[in-house]
Amino acid sequence: MKQMYFWLVTNIMMLSGMAHTNLLYGRGSDLAPAFEIYGQKTTMDQLIKQEKDKFYRLEKEKYQLIEGMARAAYLDAHWSREGKKKGISGDKAREQYMDQQVRVSDKEIRETLEKYKSHPKLKELSQKEQEEQIKNLLRMRGEQEVLQKLLDEGEKSGGLKILATRPEEPVYDVRITKDDHVRFGPGHADIRPVPGGCKGDDCAITVVEYSEFQCPFCSRVLPAVKKLLTDYKGKIRWIVRDFPLSFHDRARPAAIAAKCASYQSPEKYWAMYDLLFENQQSLSEADLERYASEIKLDMDQYKACRTNSQKAEAMIDHNIQSGAAVGVSGTPAFIVNGTAHSGALPYEEFRRIFEEKLQKKSS
Repeated sequence: MKQMYFWLVTNIMMLSGMAHTNLLYGRGSDLAPAFEIYGQKTTMDQLIKQEKDKFYRLEKEKYQLIEGMARAAYLDAHWSREGKKKGISGDKAREQYMDQQVRVSDKEIRETLEKYKSHPKLKELSQKEQEEQIKNLLRMRGEQEVLQKLLDEGEKSGGLKILATRPEEPVYDVRITKDDHVRFGPGHADIRPVPGGCKGDDCAITVVEYSEFQCPFCSRVLPAVKKLLTDYKGKIRWIVRDFPLSFHDRARPAAIAAKCASYQSPEKYWAMYDLLFENQQSLSEADLERYASEIKLDMDQYKACRTNSQKAEAMIDHNIQSGAAVGVSGTPAFIVNGTAHSGALPYEEFRRIFEEKLQKKSS
């Protein structure tokens, strides 16, 4: 039972975003020596400054573990107390409460089954088995919502207090340069501030994305990015920096091609950017030249840039170095108002992060 509660609580934390915490440096233990090389001591504080993001992730994971264990223990104690009031076991008290609070109707089952009917695992099951699977899924979701409400009430009333220190999220000072590719909206022409909107450093949300053209996860996140640029237009600026990975042999040539397009105009960069992501499996030299022609680049200038690519390569190397300095090791990676986030985040997670940033700006 305890293991099940811990699993449920962990899932609640992930679903609700409550596991998003902030990195606490400056504790006394951070000044203690971590190791010594030929008499030269290195302190924990020095190590943390070198690898802020990695140490933050470790601290965050530890805090999440403590938080999950605390919430599971609170729920166990809550059901035990409720059971004693009724003269039944804690398990029975929980079961009765869930039966009262969580109801799954036939209509909900039919609607959800229609939504997921094409799922490969469901196709293998009979109609009755499909309905049972969907019923269990809906029941689990309902129980998660009930548990979350109980946990919120427990923290509000003081019945549940997590005394461990939340780690503070490291904030990086990522400087935007004149060479960065910036957009203020989802279109190729959205390279200038929106009338009446933010103009640059005053933007409530600044995203610096590290990506590369052969990365499937970078491509997967694009619909969410365009929706965000639409929904937050006037409040946001989005910067893209190349971070070609060594095991993708065409990522760097594609990045050079995009840079060469940018030298003709910022709009051409974003046109090339979209074409390259739309054709990730076709990035040969001939393909890159064809895309340059499609977006109507001056082909003589483009070919000269591809032949003498030192300037483009230097900019790409600079982007790689700037990413490595803030802990980027894979793509896509996003620095949102100085805080790091990795992977192809769904729209809902981006929105949660953005709303949190907006709230901080207004407070």
